[in-house]
Amino acid sequence: MRLSRIFTQQPLIVGSKVQLDTATSHYARNVLRLKTGTNIILFNSLDSCDYISKLCFDGKKTFASIASTLDCNTESSLDSEIIQGLSRNDHLDWMIQKTTELGVKRISIFNSNHSQIHVKPNQLEKKQHHWRAIAINACEQSGRHVPPEIVFFNNLQSLLDAPYRRENKFLLDFQGPRLVTLLKSQSKPTQISIMLGAEGGLSVTEIELANAAGFISGQIGNRVLRTETAAVTAIGIAQSCWGDI
Repeated sequence: MRLSRIFTQQPLIVGSKVQLDTATSHYARNVLRLKTGTNIILFNSLDSCDYISKLCFDGKKTFASIASTLDCNTESSLDSEIIQGLSRNDHLDWMIQKTTELGVKRISIFNSNHSQIHVKPNQLEKKQHHWRAIAINACEQSGRHVPPEIVFFNNLQSLLDAPYRRENKFLLDFQGPRLVTLLKSQSKPTQISIMLGAEGGLSVTEIELANAAGFISGQIGNRVLRTETAAVTAIGIAQSCWGDI
């Protein structure tokens, strides 16, 4: 039977006993409905190991005794980034979950000209906490050890101005060749960034900004995909061509 995987930010050492935080304890006790003595897997973002541990509930506290470790690196060799115009909450949540499962390393979100509701500064901390929780949950399910970095920008220009290494840059548009054709025409890189808009796509101004910054326009296919479907499909294509799928 597959063991439940639970993320913790604590250092993990074989032979030690760790106390799980309140949120993780609630998840193990009330969501997964685990019992004392159940074997689970703990992992953190500090290494690529699964730590086989035995769960123990003591009153309101939850402990895990680490018995052994298993090295099982499941991170993709392709350093992939999705650059996403801010979309509706449910669409964005679904995109974060599925691209995390597919191995994305970084998700850059920005207030787009076509975003229906922009994220305000006083909302950002709560939003980022929510997005990270979704990514962690996707890591628990998929076997990953390192949640993707999720960053936010007020607009596309500030995103493009930020210091971040992008070797291969593509833009999902209704113009240009197929994305799979663009990828297969180049030698295998170590990094790829794929940009797409919110519902309604990117504005003409944003497309021009991206093209000027070196993003190559391409399309997925003949059908018009929802923004969250397009992001997941693009990462799947990239992982198939250059990654580990």
